[in-house]
Amino acid sequence: MEQIEETLKLLNPWWKDGTISSELAKPCKREIFKKLDNVLNYRQIIILSGLRRVGKTTLLYQMIMKLLSKSEKEKIVYFNFDKETKEITDVLNSFKNLTGINWEKEKIFVFFDEITKLSGWANKIKLLYDSLPNIKFFVSSSSSVSLEDEAIKNLAGRYFLINLKPLSFKEFLILKGKASLLEHVELYKDEIKKEFDKYLLRNFPEIINWDEPILIKDYLRTTIIDKIIRSDLPEKFKNINKELLFTLLNLFYTEPGIYIDYDELSRKLKVSKRTLITHVFYLEFSYLIRKIKNFRIRPLSSSKKLQRVYSYWWTLDFCYGDNFDRIMENVIASHFDINAYWRKEGKEIDFIFIGKEKDIIPIEVKNKKELLNDDLKNMKYFLEKYHIKEGIMACNGEENTLNFEKYKIKIIPLWKLLLNFNEDFIREK
Repeated sequence: MEQIEETLKLLNPWWKDGTISSELAKPCKREIFKKLDNVLNYRQIIILSGLRRVGKTTLLYQMIMKLLSKSEKEKIVYFNFDKETKEITDVLNSFKNLTGINWEKEKIFVFFDEITKLSGWANKIKLLYDSLPNIKFFVSSSSSVSLEDEAIKNLAGRYFLINLKPLSFKEFLILKGKASLLEHVELYKDEIKKEFDKYLLRNFPEIINWDEPILIKDYLRTTIIDKIIRSDLPEKFKNINKELLFTLLNLFYTEPGIYIDYDELSRKLKVSKRTLITHVFYLEFSYLIRKIKNFRIRPLSSSKKLQRVYSYWWTLDFCYGDNFDRIMENVIASHFDINAYWRKEGKEIDFIFIGKEKDIIPIEVKNKKELLNDDLKNMKYFLEKYHIKEGIMACNGEENTLNFEKYKIKIIPLWKLLLNFNEDFIREK
């Protein structure tokens, strides 16, 4: 008990002075903080998930900082199970001894980081949640594999899942102290484009100011890819073939957008089709890859045949090469959570984005400054065939709009598409 108390005193300095270090609760808040704040007053457990190193712990500390302005400082407790793996009730009883707060009766806010280090954590929190409505839980873990799986299995109806992604381009500029560029985008277009080139390799909070690409790639590989494959997945699943996982990543990351043929690939890698499918699932489950399916226009659906594979977040592609044509596609797939493309009768559209009102928005990606008629033919075909009003061509050139009789094609530079994307930006109201 004494050891837990010493850990709690170290991790909760606000109990004494009512403040928290700006190094922990960084002053610049990400856009998703608003979503977290919006569900603060609901009883449900807040679960933060996402790829490693995206800033989940920082977000917890920022919420603690907010609560310090409206709640008694002793009623906010943070514990990191990476420091010690103790039972939840032991932690809470130590908290009671130190602060005098009766956690079984008084309204408190409990932040548990690295919760998946505790075996059976979901059932243990479930018991407390059902018995003690006075406790508001926030939980997170760098192993989102276990976190989401346990929540789905054991906490149905008792949680809000908030998925934190790597930085958006706008967040990148703000964190770098260049928010002023956003006030007059056209005026500072050249400066923004230079920052965009840096952003493509630096959209994780810790590395936004790093200079050396080699060090950045090593960081991404060791702190994200290797940790997931060598630690997170083996902790969660049995019979993990690490060598196969690395082989698959090498294939998918060097050829983002590759069509996956399980029969052919199982023969090539000399593993059973069942084993192959299982290990592809592991990579998808752990936020290392995403699969996108062939879109069917009526009804809105997709086919399981001819699936394409991209890295979950394009920055990881750079660990395996610099194929910018494909990485440019992956930027769109990652940023907009794309899950479908379209292919039929020898024609193809790179991505199909479905808007909030079920609007179908086709997106083509071209690593070109100037687009020729041949570059537009598939987009024109798709818009005419399915009576779609607008399509987007993401490119490296200048912005333009091509108006046709019944539809229009918006040509948008990639940096601007990522900076300004929303549904109103794409279509007329």
